Amino acid sequence: MSFASSPPSSRHWTFTAVATGLVSPALVWAAERSYRSWDGCLRARGVRLSDPGAEIPDACRDINGLLALVMLAAVVYVAATAITGLSVGAVEGRRRRGFGRRRWVTVTVVGITAPWALVTYAAGYGIGRLLPPPAVDRAWAEGRDAALRILGLLTAGGQPSTVLAPGFLTDEPVHLDARLHYARHYGATVTYTQTSAAAVGSAGFVAGAMVANAIGNSSAKSRAERLARPQWREHQLARVVLTPTRTWCGVSGRWLSFDHAAVMEYHLDNYGAVLTFADSEPLRVNGPAAWAHAVLFGYFRFGAHALATLPFLEPIRAALSAPPSPVDG
Repeated sequence: MSFASSPPSSRHWTFTAVATGLVSPALVWAAERSYRSWDGCLRARGVRLSDPGAEIPDACRDINGLLALVMLAAVVYVAATAITGLSVGAVEGRRRRGFGRRRWVTVTVVGITAPWALVTYAAGYGIGRLLPPPAVDRAWAEGRDAALRILGLLTAGGQPSTVLAPGFLTDEPVHLDARLHYARHYGATVTYTQTSAAAVGSAGFVAGAMVANAIGNSSAKSRAERLARPQWREHQLARVVLTPTRTWCGVSGRWLSFDHAAVMEYHLDNYGAVLTFADSEPLRVNGPAAWAHAVLFGYFRFGAHALATLPFLEPIRAALSAPPSPVDG
C-alpha cells in the first residue's frame, strides 16, 4: 500500500518568481535599447535637448514614442506588482502563513527582480499579522488542534472517545460525526452532436460557413472530451460518520459505506483526505475534520503502535512537534 501527503499549494510564488524573472529584465532591456536609439538619433542630427527651443526631429519621434510606451509599461508593471504584493502579503499574514510560504528560493528571486513588490508584500504581511484570522481559518485551526489532541492521546495509550450521532443508527460506536465536502474521482461518458452546414451564396461565404461549422464541431468535441476525462465530481457538503471499521457519507439522501479494510491508498491533500480503493472510485473528504479522520483511520486500521510511523500522518506529527501558532497554512 502507498501512503503520501501533499503540502498546501504555494504555486503563486513560483509563478511570480518566473514572471518577474522574465518581465523585469525584458523591460530594462527594452528601455535601454529605446533610450540608446533615441539618444543616437538626436546625436546624429546634432540636437541637444538642453538647448533652448530644441525640437525633436521627425525622424526621431517614432523612437521617442516607443521609449514613452516602454516607460509607461514599466510604471504600470511596477504599480501592479506592488499592489499585488501588498494584497497577497495582507492575505497570507492574516491567515498566518509562513513569510513567502517559506519558499526562500522564489522569495529571493522576487526580491532581486522586483524588490518593490517584496517590500510591499512584507508591509502587507505585517499588517495582516495584526488582524484577527478569518473565521474559516479559525475552523481549520480548531480542526487541526483537535486532530493533534487525538493523536497525542492515542499515541500515549489512550482510547478514542465516542460521540453522539443523532439519527444515525449503527451497531458500532461512532468516533467522528462532521460536515465535510464530499467528492468522487472518475470519468464519464459525454455525448455531443456534430452539425453540418448548408450554405448558399458566394464562394467566400460558403467557405466561411464551412470553417465556422468546423470550428463549432471541434469546440463541441473538445468540451465533451474535457468533461469526460477522469476528474473530481459530485461535489457537495456531506455528513461524514466514522466507526472503527467504516466511513459513512450521507449523500443525496442516502448513506454510502466505505470499508476501511478495502482502502488501498490514503493520503492528505490540503486538509482533504483521499481514500483510494481497488474496485471503486476514489473518495475525497475535505474540511477541518479531515485530519481527525486521518488519525482515527490510522488508529483503527493499523493500531496505536503504527501512529508514529504511518507516512500519511507525517504532516500531523510534524505539527504536533512544532511550536504552537494561532493558524498555520
